[in-house]
Amino acid sequence: MCPTLYCVGGEFTVLETLSDALNAAKKNRKVLSKTIIWESGVSKSQFYRIIQGKESPSPETRKRIADALGLDEEQFDLLHSRSSLVSTQADSASPAKGRGRLRYVAIAVFLLSLTALTAMSFQRQTIEPPVVNVALKDDKTLFIKDVTIPDGTAIPVNTEYVKTWRVKNVGNVPWKNRFLMRITPASKLLCSSPSMVPIPETMPGETVDISVTFVTPHLPGSCRTDWKTADDRGNLYFPEMHGLYSIVVVTE
Repeated sequence: MCPTLYCVGGEFTVLETLSDALNAAKKNRKVLSKTIIWESGVSKSQFYRIIQGKESPSPETRKRIADALGLDEEQFDLLHSRSSLVSTQADSASPAKGRGRLRYVAIAVFLLSLTALTAMSFQRQTIEPPVVNVALKDDKTLFIKDVTIPDGTAIPVNTEYVKTWRVKNVGNVPWKNRFLMRITPASKLLCSSPSMVPIPETMPGETVDISVTFVTPHLPGSCRTDWKTADDRGNLYFPEMHGLYSIVVVTE
């Protein structure tokens, strides 16, 4: 099996399997695996079965994964067949060889874990933890309803729409200079939106409508985005709460 040179993210990279393409896409796009899995529109387990060549995707899923990896469909098919061959060869390896490999892996994992724990212990002693939230005593929020675009609404591709949530300040702290911040990473295969929108000043006992303008992606599928209340630096006011979310079905 000969490696092939591909242009991924504007850089030429040698790829032998879809796993190589996944690693290259994460590096070039500076995203985590979960972002690419979201873009694929399938579950994590199914995504990795496809990447490992153990499952053939539907034409739509094939297109979405290829786009997320920066491949055309012909490149995807070639790497998928190579991934399948690698998986077959691995499955046919002798049990004794597999057990020996597992022993080496177990030792390596133990040593790496020991090193990581030592480093974490040292960091806790020398580095102050960063501020990750601005939670305040007696500050509370309550979701009331979806004012527009109920979850599961069908919206065509490349369409602008406005989602509005209604929430209530049920605490004793006035809401001033607050924002609704998008938690879901931006992606061309998910609904696009601003990263933050201002929340109108809301006094205790008052309700407020918060609106976000979205545009659906160019491919059909399911589009979910999650949102939380934050200050202008992205520190969360309710870090332990689930937050608001929007789910629409993108249609042709």
